[in-house]
Order: sequence, then C-alpha cells, then structure tokens
Amino acid sequence: MKAFGYEQNGGPEVFQEYELPTPEIKSNQILIKTEAFNLNNFEAMQRAGKLKPTDHRIIPGRDVAGFVERVGEDVTDFDIGDRVVAHGHHSYAEYSVGEDSNTVLIPSGVSYIAAAAIVTPGLAAYKGIHLFGKVQPGQTVVVKGASGGVGSLAAQIALDVGAKVIGVGSSKNEEYVKSLGIDQYVAYDREDPSETLADTADVVIDAALNGNGYESDVKIVKDGGIVASVADGDAPTDKDVHFNHIHPTQEISDDDALTAMLELMTAGKLKIRIGYKLPFTLDSVIKGHQLLDSKHAGRIVIAK
Repeated sequence: MKAFGYEQNGGPEVFQEYELPTPEIKSNQILIKTEAFNLNNFEAMQRAGKLKPTDHRIIPGRDVAGFVERVGEDVTDFDIGDRVVAHGHHSYAEYSVGEDSNTVLIPSGVSYIAAAAIVTPGLAAYKGIHLFGKVQPGQTVVVKGASGGVGSLAAQIALDVGAKVIGVGSSKNEEYVKSLGIDQYVAYDREDPSETLADTADVVIDAALNGNGYESDVKIVKDGGIVASVADGDAPTDKDVHFNHIHPTQEISDDDALTAMLELMTAGKLKIRIGYKLPFTLDSVIKGHQLLDSKHAGRIVIAK
C-alpha cells in the first residue's frame, strides 16, 4: 500500500512516500480502505520534533474515513464495504486500522471528507461540552476561538444542548461564526472580551490557539463556573472556578461521541468548515503541512 511518513524531524519536506505491506489486524480491529484523512496540528508538532525526537519511521494520522476492507474475528457490528469513520491509527495511508471502540458507520448524507474532518476536533469539542464543561440547558457558554475546528463544533454542540452561546474571535471571522447560529459575537481586535463579557459565562470553552488565555477566562466566567480549555493550566482568582483541561479520555467513548456528532450532521445541526481538499499524493501531504505551519482557515483534508 501507499503511505506517507518520515524518518527524521523537520519541515514538511521530510515527508516521503513509501510502499508498505497492508496492515494486519487484531480480533477487535477493522481494516479501513482510506477515502479521506484529516490533518491536525498535533501531527505538525510531532513532525517538527516539538513532542519528542523521531528515531524511526512514522506514518502519522488518526482521522480516517473510508470503507471496511476486513474485520477481526470479534467484530460484529461492521460488514465488508460499510462506510466508516474512525479515530484510527496511521491514517496517512491507503489502509488504516480502526477498533470497534473508535469506529462508527457514516450516515448516507455525510461525505467521507466531512466525516474525516470532524474526528479530532469533534472529539475535543463534544467531550469539552458534555464532560469537561458539563454544559446544561439554559446556561451561558462563551466559546473562545469560535471559528476554529474545535471552537466552531463546540459552539454548535452547546447550542444543541440548549445553551446560550457567545462566540469570541477576530472580527474577520464574525460572519462565519454567526452563520453557525451564534447570535452574539465579541471580536477581540475591536474590544476586550474580558471587559465586555465580565462575569457572563457559566462555562468558558477556551479553544483558542492564541489569545488572552486563562487571565481573561477567569474574568469572563461567573463565580462557581467552569473553564474548560485545550490548554493545561489555570490563573489566580478570588472566584470559585473549576478548571478542566480538555484531553483524550474514554469516559465518553470515541464511538459514542462520533455517533452523536454524525447524527447532528445528518440533522443539519452540525457543520465543519473544510478549507482545503487536497488529492491523495505526497505533494498534497507536504502542502497540507505547509498550511498547518501557517495561518489557515478550515480543515485540511486529503481525499481520493
């Protein structure tokens, strides 16, 4: 099979194309013939050596959509040919491996590209709202980074819960965020969210890669509220604030979260912005990582 990876850290140009054996699967696994895979910032950090040095060949990627090629002997919920999406393993390849705990069927109305695009940002958003943010109907939720992958999905999921959602981001993204159904938007390049939204939020979802951080979060949240952030840390405050770091967990399982999000997509209640659809080639993987390393809007998906 064709696969894209690297053997040393560096810029996007370290990617190579390999011809590798088709993966073997265990009894609880599914072999997926890849139709689309999504690129994430984690993979760019991994490639650049910001996590740990690379000393062996790496085929990166977790977010994959395609169809079932083969199933393990203990897998009972999938048939050959089923359209599936998974938080799988080594997705930068013609075949990827999912498990019965992180693979779900794709509804007929959802494309491979859209399904692949929601996996990593969607899992963070869904668990951020339901587990780390504990969002309830009628609460006010402020989403920082509301135009990004995690933030835009979190805002829509919070709306579906029945919360009032206020988006925070740059002024250039206001129109897009409001198109998701968010009525109130605060542009940080026009006003200070920590002043405009002081003591407003029952829950702050901080999905911003760059921004004012916890210092503004604790000003925005009400006494007794929750700050759930993709960053790990907290800030001094006299308020009774619960800080929760949004991180991978199976307390809500990946398959439950993915199934719920796909149902929302089918119902027209959840959409993801696809910024770039690139062909299934080495040049596209390199270009995709160049985009990850620069300012870009929307998900970057490699598709056949």
